[in-house]
Amino acid sequence: MPPADVSSHLEQISARLEELERRIAALENPRSTISPSKGLSEVPATAALHSSQGPSTVPQPSLFSVFGRSILGIAGAYLLRAVAESGTFPAWIAVALSLAYAAGWLVWAAWPATQRRLARYSYALTAALILSPMLWESTVRFRILPPPVTAAVLAAFALVAMTLAWRFNVSSIIWVGMLTAAFTALSLTAGTRDLVSFTWALLIMASMAEFAASRGRWHGLRPVVAAAADFATLTLIIVMGDSRAIPAEYHPASARLLIALLAALWAIYAVSLAIRSLVLRFKTTSFDVAQFVVTGLLAGWAVLRITHGAGLVELGVACLIIGAACYFAAFGLLARHSERPNFGFYAVCGVAFVMLGSFFALPHVPLVAWLCLAAVVATGLGVCVHSAALDLHGVVYLSGALFASGMLEYDGRALVGAYPAAPRPLAIIAAATALLCTAVVSRYPGERPSERLMRLLPAVLAVYAVAGLAVGGLVWIVGRGTAPTLPQLAVMRTTVACAAAMALAFAGGRWKRFELVWLAYAAAILGSLKFVFEDLRFGSTQSRAASLLIYGTILILIPRLVRAGKRA
Repeated sequence: MPPADVSSHLEQISARLEELERRIAALENPRSTISPSKGLSEVPATAALHSSQGPSTVPQPSLFSVFGRSILGIAGAYLLRAVAESGTFPAWIAVALSLAYAAGWLVWAAWPATQRRLARYSYALTAALILSPMLWESTVRFRILPPPVTAAVLAAFALVAMTLAWRFNVSSIIWVGMLTAAFTALSLTAGTRDLVSFTWALLIMASMAEFAASRGRWHGLRPVVAAAADFATLTLIIVMGDSRAIPAEYHPASARLLIALLAALWAIYAVSLAIRSLVLRFKTTSFDVAQFVVTGLLAGWAVLRITHGAGLVELGVACLIIGAACYFAAFGLLARHSERPNFGFYAVCGVAFVMLGSFFALPHVPLVAWLCLAAVVATGLGVCVHSAALDLHGVVYLSGALFASGMLEYDGRALVGAYPAAPRPLAIIAAATALLCTAVVSRYPGERPSERLMRLLPAVLAVYAVAGLAVGGLVWIVGRGTAPTLPQLAVMRTTVACAAAMALAFAGGRWKRFELVWLAYAAAILGSLKFVFEDLRFGSTQSRAASLLIYGTILILIPRLVRAGKRA
């Protein structure tokens, strides 16, 4: 084909393409007329101008128009009130019309045609200003609606606001609707003296806020609704917790109903926390922790106040069950994953609830036995699986056993107090448990500071317990049952402190556990402080000389004992 024919064919194809583009542009923008004489460079500009106008053709109301409509809406509410006061139709019909009127404004605020944020907030506030005063007058002033019905209306209003906000993705609706319902419920609590009904309404709102947050919606709403629910339940406990002192103007409620309310408050946030942290794998936030603790304290206080202390055992059993669940969540579900904040939270909750439940539910002797067993088991498992958390739990249980057995109190009297009496058998068992835990945890591997700390903490408790028993034994051997003088008691304590320092120094060098060497020097320093505050004040010349001689010898021997232990 000659070159002239090729060029002519290309020109025809180009002309047809240009004509096709003009027709497509005319179909996309029928209002504009594109003449063939216009160049293609004008078509994109026209299309861009048309697209910048937005897909909606609904004219947006001005600021004054929005406010004017809101004022007319409030005027309509006053008109409904005037008609109701005239007696044209029954009052309950006027209340129903007012509720429907407020709901209509809420729907208008969420309607897609209402695109300006100011208009949405204005119409939602109009609905709130219609609903809240109407409910107050209908419930408090005219007593048309009973408080339970009003509480149900508020919960329904919050639910409608949440549904509309969820459906049309409008956050202003849920904020205005939920806050209006929550604060109206709080005000009606004071106006009607019906604490139970409006507390239930607030709990329903709290559950809705938690559900929305678990789906990634409106996280900022949770603290506001939670604060309102906490305040309502706190007021409920203070006013109606003691059945013998309930004011006459308040509506009474049974003890079971009150406990159910407080249990529901705690369950809402406990279940929400479990779903967020265990199912959705969200990190535990400070609000989650604070609300879990606050609601737990409120529930526990309510049980003790309502039952006048009779429900302590049941509360302890509940704490043990919750502690077991937290242990399962921490070490059964989260230990192998990377959610360390969640693991730490459940681990701390596990040991805290088990400790509280043990002290609440168990008598004295089973309590000490159980805590000693828990300390040994936790320490052994921590060493086997190399878990610092379990070893720390073992220290907590061991401290609880020493406290419950009276060992800590006995050691305090023996080391810094007056004449120590004979220790109780439970105290001796707790001290033996401390030695056993120290021996077990000495096999905890590693030389990092945290790993040495795991071995140091049980050793501190064991040394403290054995030192107190040693002072008591010296008093019994030397005094043969008679109370020693203060100088004699000071020399005995000095002897025990120095013996403990020597034993720790040798053991630390022998097994290469330098944390025991630290503890040996700490014992020597505490002994020096004891000399200043006890021997110089109450000791005689002979006891001071003996104490100084012993301390001087120990300070010389500690480094040599460490070296001797290493050679051994």
